[in-house]
Amino acid sequence: MISFKLKMSFSAPPVNLPTPQTLMIRLLVNAAFPFNSRGHGAPSLSLLQVLSVNIHPKTEAVWDKEIPPLLSLLEESTPGSLDKKQWDEKLLKLLSKTLAVIDDDKWTCQLAAESTRYLSTYNNFLEEKSFLYRCIGVTLQQSFNKEVVKKQLQEILLTARHNDAVEREGVAMGIGLCANSHLEGTLAKLDEFGKSDAFKKSPSIFNLLKERNDVEVEKVKSTLILCYGQVALNAPPEKILNRIDEDILRCISKHFNTKVLGIKVETKDLTMKLSLVQSVGLIAKAISECVKKQGFIFSRKQELIAVMLDFIKAEPVDLLRTPVRHLVMNTCAALMPLDPALSENESFDLLKVCVNSVFSLPPETNTPEKTKEEEILDPKQRKALYKDTLAALQELLKSVVVKDPTPDGLQSVFKHIESWLSSGHDHERERAVTATAHVLAYYLDNLTVKNMVSFHNLGALLGRVSPRCSDPHPAVRTAAIDCIYTLLYIQLRYEGFSLDYKDEGVDCLLLFKDRLENPDPSVLYKTCSDLTKVMSKRLPQQQLTTFVFMLFEGLVDSQPNCCRASSVILNTVLKNRGGGLQDLVPEMLEVLHVRLQNITEEQVRVAVGQTVLILASQHLQIVINTLVNQPLPYDSWTSEMWMALGADPIVANQIIEMVMEKLLIMAPYVDKKESMMRGGSTKVATNQPLAMTCGLKELLLNGQSQEPAVSLFPQLFSCLTVRLAASVGVSAPKDSNTKHAASIHVAGVAADALRILLARAQLDEVMKKLDEDNAWDAMREPNTHVNGITLLARAMAKHAGPRLPAIVECLCPSLNNIYECQRVTVTAFFSELLSHHVVTELMLIDVLMNNMMERISDPCCTVRMLAVRGLGNIAVGSPEKVNKYAKELLAAMSSGMEEKDDPGKLITLEAMSGLSKVLLHLDKKNVHLLVVYIFMKIKPFLESENDDIRCASILLMGNLSKFGSGEPVFKDQIHNVLVSLLLHLVDPNPKVVKACKYAMRVCAPVVGSEQITAMFQNHLHEDKSLHYGEFINDLTKYLIQDFPGMLNFYHISVIQFFKSNWPEVRAGAAMFIGFLLGNLQEEHLSHLNMGTITKGLVMLLQDPDPVVRGKAAEAMGHFH
Repeated sequence: MISFKLKMSFSAPPVNLPTPQTLMIRLLVNAAFPFNSRGHGAPSLSLLQVLSVNIHPKTEAVWDKEIPPLLSLLEESTPGSLDKKQWDEKLLKLLSKTLAVIDDDKWTCQLAAESTRYLSTYNNFLEEKSFLYRCIGVTLQQSFNKEVVKKQLQEILLTARHNDAVEREGVAMGIGLCANSHLEGTLAKLDEFGKSDAFKKSPSIFNLLKERNDVEVEKVKSTLILCYGQVALNAPPEKILNRIDEDILRCISKHFNTKVLGIKVETKDLTMKLSLVQSVGLIAKAISECVKKQGFIFSRKQELIAVMLDFIKAEPVDLLRTPVRHLVMNTCAALMPLDPALSENESFDLLKVCVNSVFSLPPETNTPEKTKEEEILDPKQRKALYKDTLAALQELLKSVVVKDPTPDGLQSVFKHIESWLSSGHDHERERAVTATAHVLAYYLDNLTVKNMVSFHNLGALLGRVSPRCSDPHPAVRTAAIDCIYTLLYIQLRYEGFSLDYKDEGVDCLLLFKDRLENPDPSVLYKTCSDLTKVMSKRLPQQQLTTFVFMLFEGLVDSQPNCCRASSVILNTVLKNRGGGLQDLVPEMLEVLHVRLQNITEEQVRVAVGQTVLILASQHLQIVINTLVNQPLPYDSWTSEMWMALGADPIVANQIIEMVMEKLLIMAPYVDKKESMMRGGSTKVATNQPLAMTCGLKELLLNGQSQEPAVSLFPQLFSCLTVRLAASVGVSAPKDSNTKHAASIHVAGVAADALRILLARAQLDEVMKKLDEDNAWDAMREPNTHVNGITLLARAMAKHAGPRLPAIVECLCPSLNNIYECQRVTVTAFFSELLSHHVVTELMLIDVLMNNMMERISDPCCTVRMLAVRGLGNIAVGSPEKVNKYAKELLAAMSSGMEEKDDPGKLITLEAMSGLSKVLLHLDKKNVHLLVVYIFMKIKPFLESENDDIRCASILLMGNLSKFGSGEPVFKDQIHNVLVSLLLHLVDPNPKVVKACKYAMRVCAPVVGSEQITAMFQNHLHEDKSLHYGEFINDLTKYLIQDFPGMLNFYHISVIQFFKSNWPEVRAGAAMFIGFLLGNLQEEHLSHLNMGTITKGLVMLLQDPDPVVRGKAAEAMGHFH
């Protein structure tokens, strides 16, 4: 390329050429926008170089050196790649060097004057005009003539179009550049202008904003405020610090606040707000540069930040129309590094306001409605504004981290972001997790570990971020992986690994990004599980706690996907690392209990159950102790946790064994005095055994508990039966908080657990039978418990025979238990089993009989009664075995009938009932010698007031008859009770009447009278009615005829019944005597004591019962 120089004369009069100054400045402005007007930047610079000697002889050397590199840069650049800010700086530097080389103040002053005059030609090209202002500023920097500087500044301020933002900024930058060399003069001119005519018209309430030439006063003030900021930025560092408060901030404050009627009113003008924000930011940058060389306490820092925050607070929360947010945050970011440092509260407020103001904005794509005051931004403007605002927030967050580059500093930022991570809105979560990713990356890039410090919030950060890896919003998932990746590398740095260290496990996290693009939840959860394995390896033990507890919070995230992810991550990490968390198990279970109350996702509830199960597999005793100590009755959430434990057969097996062991050794209840006044005591359940029974019931409700339930069925059946025994009639303990008894049916819980166990063992027929008989209700209550247990044993014997040997073996030890209630239940169970032949088939008969024989001497009446019943039941269940045990049976029954400690005569009753059954199957040889002895034992019970005992004794007497036939002694015994039997044919109790008919019928052959035998066998049938009068009339005839020697005994026996408790019997006795007298021949009268008879009948004539009186009168009529 051939270089040439063009020599021109600017002084020739005929031609109107521009001055060298005008030409130079015009070409520089062109060069500042190199791609405008078909790329006029390079030609302008080339022309400038060509005209160098014409513009000024001294420029040639400097331009030959400086301009070619600029041209080369342009050749390599495009409008998109050229850094405009740097380019402008290069051109301004070229201008400054040029003026320094020219070193001619007059020339420089002329350049400034001509440039100022030339400003109006750029009124339609504001960017170019703005650059021209900066050129003027650089020019005035090089001028030594203070008057010229003052004049040019005045000209700029007066002629500037203050309404335009670009121009205001250009003016401010130009004046700022000027201040670099003329700080005093520039400040003086700004102060003077602030007091000039432009502001002289006093603002009124009605006309506060308008000034001459329709220029708004606020816009002029805005320019001045910006100017002060640029002055601070460009002034010499050594001179500016002591001017900040008095000369700069004071003036800015004066312009920003207006007085109306003496009251300070803060402007609402947006332009002034923006100017103030920018200016404060520039001042902060200026101070930052200065403090690199000298210390400085910026006393107004907190005050300015408070003003900035007020601007943000005044912005509409649901709208982004102005740059206030991003400019304020940029300014605050610039203020942050300055001293004094913000207090913890001040820093907290700053971040809270800024983070919430940005994150709460609607999505960028949300188009706001148009209002009258403001125009809607076009999409491109809105996008740029959103981008700037989010970027400014990032810078602010980084500035806080820079001030405190420690884990605490990081946490002070993150605590404002973390709540947004689980927002219900996609765009808010995306902003939060993206901001976190940027802050973490910045933290890692600037991390210098001087000491081995603990990254103490790693667990908390990972716990918050990791569930977002399954967020429904793809951008959130991707950023979350970045966060985890960075966090783990930060941890590696804190562990002492070098900057260039690469961890294979951590690096593989980045490969998960592709998998996270798949929205399939199952893929996402699998990915979460895989990345948890990486985190688990890198997470220090002391961080595990906070990690786990943060994941607990994630179980109630706003996004169901993330709730599930939290549960997946939680369970994965607990499987790998939960073994070392034993001290935290109670607290973890408590938190899970609270979380369950708010979890609606069934999948997550199931996963929480899995969490409990994992903990139980690692710390079984602690888990059980914790759950057992939950308040009773268990709420649904505690029940759910217990039920979860049934899902793993091994764990369930261990728990069942543990509970059975505890129930065996722990006192089931305590006796507590009801009150000092009333005396007496109540059985109150002990907490732990009751809680364990409740827990066991819930565990068995889990269908997966079938395997351990079946394998431990005999032991568990026995345990729950015995537990039920100790629960009947027992009150619930008082709640430690409310002091009221828990609303829980103690026996009901045990019965329910037993019922569920039968279901798990698939004993459907047993359950069906028990339901039909209402056995469960019976088992729960004290009055019907024994009957309920009898029904249980009956159903088991009929439908679950093969299970009985093991059950009997497990129940046997309880027969020696100190709690009589448990002995009662087991004896009742065994007693009923003896009614069924299956016990003989299963070879249990000897065990059961031996146990019953032992219980005959039990201190508890009920146990003895049930033992006697059981012995009698052998005649029903295994009659073929009766003779084998004849001796024992007869001895036990005889002993039972002699029982002294038998208040309700229940033992006696069972003994007689049992003996009746047994006698049906005994060989005569085994009973022969005992017949009379037994008969004598029975006789007193014939007149018992207890209907059942009368009935049983009469039946027993009948059953004895087959062993006494042909025995004179037995015949005598029959005659001894004959009157009693005849009179009880009118017993008020139908059962007794039937028993009498039966006994008299079977004893008839022994009486010794064919006619009486025929009468008994023909007339005394249970289902036939009897005409008593006719029967007795006929019977007395045969008695007189066949047994005249017995008449004395008969009539004395009858007279004894005149005092019977039952009117029916008294009436019968009167009839008997009447018919006896009526049918008696003269020769037999000597056998009767007529005085006694008369006296007795006279007494009956006064009987309160009219029927008795009538029968007595009829009897008297038979006297002759």
